Amino acid sequence: MAKIKISTTDLVWIFTEKLRSFDECFPGTDIAIVPSKDGWTAVTGSRRRIEHPGYARRIGQIQKQLREIYVLAKD
Repeated sequence: MAKIKISTTDLVWIFTEKLRSFDECFPGTDIAIVPSKDGWTAVTGSRRRIEHPGYARRIGQIQKQLREIYVLAKD
């Protein structure tokens, strides 16, 4: 199955919506999508990752799910 092309802005929005459903994730999430050798990677500040390990774990889980569906659109 072909992957859906998506902008980084839309991908960040999807991440934000998915994170809202978890208790350990809070409003004001700071996520960036950057191109990588695997297609793209979701990154967040080190302070959030250290202070809220559950948050970082959720980002990893969501990233794994969304990588199977989405590929970054060319700018």
